[in-house]
Amino acid sequence: MSEQVRLDNIFRVFTAFDTDDDSRVSWRDFDVKARGIGAEFRLDLDSPEVTALMRAYRDIWDYIRGADGDADGEVTEEEFREAHDAGRLTTGELLRKWEAAAAQAFAIADRDEDGRLDEREFARLYRGAGITDPQVASIAFASLDLDDDGLLELPEFITQTRGLFTATDESAKGTHLLGE
Repeated sequence: MSEQVRLDNIFRVFTAFDTDDDSRVSWRDFDVKARGIGAEFRLDLDSPEVTALMRAYRDIWDYIRGADGDADGEVTEEEFREAHDAGRLTTGELLRKWEAAAAQAFAIADRDEDGRLDEREFARLYRGAGITDPQVASIAFASLDLDDDGLLELPEFITQTRGLFTATDESAKGTHLLGE
């Protein structure tokens, strides 16, 4: 068991939200993700679903921008790590905020409102978020589908989001949510 597994996953989330690969995140990165997810599901930016996702992402951004040591409106990976190591960003608070965002993203992907996502719907969610490698989505889906029924329900999705932030064992469910 390794605390490093948990920390590596938290930093993978940071990297996944760095839309322009400049080792920094800003509100723009979150906005790009939300817009991309909305567009993938052909939703207007002012739709209730996209608006709710934007609010959830804004809540995350408002929290992590507390790590912006030089107040330039961006958080570098180094600032993020330093704030996390110093306890200014906590895993518990990040997790709470990410769970809310995960629920909103799930709602967008669940267009038929049956409370479940199949692998195709899940892949669209990833594609909208800018994760375009279908293998990454497939690995993540397999990791998330706790009962191996080929469908992902919201409780499974939230449980696995929680696992992404808390797993200390490389084989734990949720550890591979981002395909790594």
